[in-house]
Amino acid sequence: MAITAEVLDQLLSGLSDEARDIVTSDARRLLVIAGAGAGKTEAMARRIAWWHGRDGIPKEQIVAFTFTEQAAEEMKFRIRKYIQVVEEPGVDPSLGGMYVGTIHGFCLNTLRKTWPDEYHNDDVIDDVARYSLVQEGYNFLLGLKALENALKETSGRSYQSRGQTINHFLNAYDLLNEYDQLDVELSDEPRPQIGAEQEWCRQARLRTHVGDGPVAQAFATAAARYYAYLRCRHFLDFSTAQSELTRRLRSDESARSRLRSSITHLVVDEVQDINPVQDEIRRMLVDETDGWLTAVGDHRQAIYGWRGGRIDIMAGLSAELRRAEDGDVLELTANYRSTPRIIDVSNRWNTTINVPGEMPSPDMTHGRAQRIDADPCHVGILDFGGEERADEALWIAETVKGLVPNGESGAAHDTPDGERGITYADIAVLVRTTTDARTYMQALRNAGVPAVVKAGPDLFAQAEVLLFAAALSLSGGRDTFYGADWNPRSLPNRLDTVLGITDAGVQGTAQRAVRAAFAALSSEGLRVEPGAADRVIAAAEAMNARLNGNAVDPSVVRTVRTSELRRWLSGRDEVRRVFPQTMLQWLMAEGGVSAWDSPDNRAVTAMYHLGQLSSLITGIETPGWTRAKSYTHQITSLLLWATESARPQEAPLLATPDAVTVTTIHSVKGLQYAAVFVADVCSYRFPSSNAKKKPSLPFEGELAEVIAAENLADNANNDDERRLMYVALTRAERFLFVSASKPSKFFKELTSIIAGAGGTVQSSDESTALPGLRLLPSERSREDRLITSFSDLRYYLECPHDFYLRKVLGFTPTVDQAFGYGRGIHNLMRAVHSNPAFWAGLATDPPALKQAVQALIDRGLFYLRHTTGEPAANMHRRGVEIVTDYVRTYAKELETLSFEPEREFEVLVPGENVLIAGAIDVVRLDSPPRVTIIDFKSGERETDKHDALDEDEMRLQVSLYAVAARQELEYEPERGLVRYLGERDRSRKELAVPLDEETISDSIAAVSSLAGGIQRRQFRIGPRKPDKNGDHRCTTCDWSRICGLKNSTPLGE
Repeated sequence: MAITAEVLDQLLSGLSDEARDIVTSDARRLLVIAGAGAGKTEAMARRIAWWHGRDGIPKEQIVAFTFTEQAAEEMKFRIRKYIQVVEEPGVDPSLGGMYVGTIHGFCLNTLRKTWPDEYHNDDVIDDVARYSLVQEGYNFLLGLKALENALKETSGRSYQSRGQTINHFLNAYDLLNEYDQLDVELSDEPRPQIGAEQEWCRQARLRTHVGDGPVAQAFATAAARYYAYLRCRHFLDFSTAQSELTRRLRSDESARSRLRSSITHLVVDEVQDINPVQDEIRRMLVDETDGWLTAVGDHRQAIYGWRGGRIDIMAGLSAELRRAEDGDVLELTANYRSTPRIIDVSNRWNTTINVPGEMPSPDMTHGRAQRIDADPCHVGILDFGGEERADEALWIAETVKGLVPNGESGAAHDTPDGERGITYADIAVLVRTTTDARTYMQALRNAGVPAVVKAGPDLFAQAEVLLFAAALSLSGGRDTFYGADWNPRSLPNRLDTVLGITDAGVQGTAQRAVRAAFAALSSEGLRVEPGAADRVIAAAEAMNARLNGNAVDPSVVRTVRTSELRRWLSGRDEVRRVFPQTMLQWLMAEGGVSAWDSPDNRAVTAMYHLGQLSSLITGIETPGWTRAKSYTHQITSLLLWATESARPQEAPLLATPDAVTVTTIHSVKGLQYAAVFVADVCSYRFPSSNAKKKPSLPFEGELAEVIAAENLADNANNDDERRLMYVALTRAERFLFVSASKPSKFFKELTSIIAGAGGTVQSSDESTALPGLRLLPSERSREDRLITSFSDLRYYLECPHDFYLRKVLGFTPTVDQAFGYGRGIHNLMRAVHSNPAFWAGLATDPPALKQAVQALIDRGLFYLRHTTGEPAANMHRRGVEIVTDYVRTYAKELETLSFEPEREFEVLVPGENVLIAGAIDVVRLDSPPRVTIIDFKSGERETDKHDALDEDEMRLQVSLYAVAARQELEYEPERGLVRYLGERDRSRKELAVPLDEETISDSIAAVSSLAGGIQRRQFRIGPRKPDKNGDHRCTTCDWSRICGLKNSTPLGE
């Protein structure tokens, strides 16, 4: 496209000379070494706009890889901003077909698009779900008992736990994928349906030679079967998704060539943390001879070596590009995040880190003129030597109260357009490990400061979580707990340190834990109803009796508050399937958790933590059915894993509570806070005494050289740990405090560094007051973004408090037995509209048509993970009927028109920091650019439970899709159609939606209003209107058991 010098100047406006050189570089392959807070996302967004505007590169030929989804959304916002600068007037600043996201997300998208019949139904499962999947198949399907025995015999230990075996197995399996070494031969037979996988999986063979010893051979068997198990269940985990793509592309030259020709320009963010398979993907897209690459990273922030990240890949790329005629290495040094003193401290710490290869390691410079140090005491280090960690925690809590005295005002902090007072959410307490995060949580709580733990395993150091963990265990028939005495994260040790429960292996421990937890919560100010502990214990024991087929005493049933639970306990039929999420909600209802759903600080944090527990429980349900016989084992396994190994979710919520974050340094990579406390910099903790230990791997010979254990451990200088400290220091914008009760060598080094930078060095007996503070009204950061979908907005539209419980606190509803039915119907419709003429040709031959639809189902396009037997067969039969009816009804349309099924989009709401993602079911190409938007509802008009939208909501949804069609797809939608698949009344099969300018304008305004309410945190509002049957929505709400706004008045009444 033609672009003027004036537009180019506007694109480059405000950039430093370094950033300008990066954006305009003519190097075909460019490596950018970008310091913390250097504005790398801004530079990359402008470079992408430069490619598009100045070089005329089509958007769909550009791909940008980010390390996290959160980073991807920030990148999308900025790319749109600068695409708008270079586009011609009147053209929407859409991303078009540009992919911006994680590498594993790109891999899954590419697999689905390239081989849709094989991968379109596949989902990426998280750590909890795959742990549950491995537990389910541990003995007979995966054969992990053999690995357990081999590890025990090889190590000479008398005991090797199931949990240790699973961790060993999954770590090694991930490394095989991350080093692009996994190669499995599967059975030639079609993938079986759920429940019939065992024999098919047992035929899988690992082609990769891992070794001949007993551990290697046992691992090989389990790895092959686990991969087969994933394929059977239509799953990929994060590591498999990436190696799956490289394997498929290597074996399909045509697909590889098409992919390569479709992508000409690639951005790779956080290149210091990529692993070998990710580097192979990068090389498959851009190599030494073809394509444009911009890689961005900072070797000082390489903190994932322990899980396969290879900093030497970045070092090798740096050396390669310095020598290449078409390559270059540039630096981005200005730090726009931190004050000069924090930058100075970080630069001085940088000198202690060895630099890999010949990469430069330039000092950061101060980039944000208005962000200056107000007082030397705002950057300090405090030695609590000779005192307890609790004293350190108390000082942190008191200092936080000085920064935000009452939640209404906070320390002054600069913004792009002025100043604001910081909030609790602007403050983070960072620790190396989660072992004692609870100490800091408790100190903050005692000081009346709201705080939430986002430290993975330390979720189980919260009394409210231990309460319901014990109750769940009791519902499964386990009233004792086991774990390693030496491990402070083990459940028995958690019970001891948090609740004072000792002798966890003694019968009745779960009951004692429930009572002790309620007592602790009551002492912390939470409302605990009389008899709550007795009710929870009685309910849990009764649930276990019912699961075991025993009759529950009617007198016990009568004491149960929850009507659903009373009915279930009164049942006499055999329990075949268990819904763990429902069990949790029943127990919470008996415990009176709805009383905690209030604005009180302690109540908010309790509900937040229970929401995270609910999210973990979903992992049990994700793989499929939870059978009554396996429920006990699934709950026990989840607790064993989660208390020791759970990782915090990356940005799991749309709007986090206004609370101090207590978390690990690893989990805040890419984030920043106005005030950062780097706590517990103690001997054996930071640097970690385990950092230099090489992991035990089941690999031998050549493979052991490729996947070398020493590359997964720290070196003699503790460079990995030093990089982790660098990340911690550079998260701070204005206030930075380092503290320790038993100072480590890092602490001692930082003492002289902070003193040299003009900061304050204090001992514990000095004043905690912070001079130089100015207080302003607290205000959340105006730079916050909201990334959501119409489905999420719909929850807020119907009931803001539903949205709060679901999307802010993280509570997850029960997986319905029909889960997957709507997706299956949509998969069939995608197939029909991908080849419409073929299906139109079958319309006059119903038997042949039904046979063709059944063939799609047999190929796996209607996979039902949560339904088996006759219910699944009924759903499949219904699918055949629906698609047959649709093809016959719309045969003429299918014969004469073309379609684009499942067009993904993202819409930027004008004037708001709001990005809405989704997918249009079908774009009907009437006479392009004139199109019709079609949305399917997989049920009859009056009984549709797929989306349960009323007609106003449907119009809003389709109008939003029309905006997407204009902005993203560059079409001119004239009307929308909602089609009810399965509606028998022909006059009611469609709902027409006009897409005139007024309708679309009104819809944008409505969405903007909803988004504004979310950003202003207007959540204590009940249902806005009755459900479509005229009943109060609370009666059918997913959260009726735990909501504190029961039967609340709709907004405006």
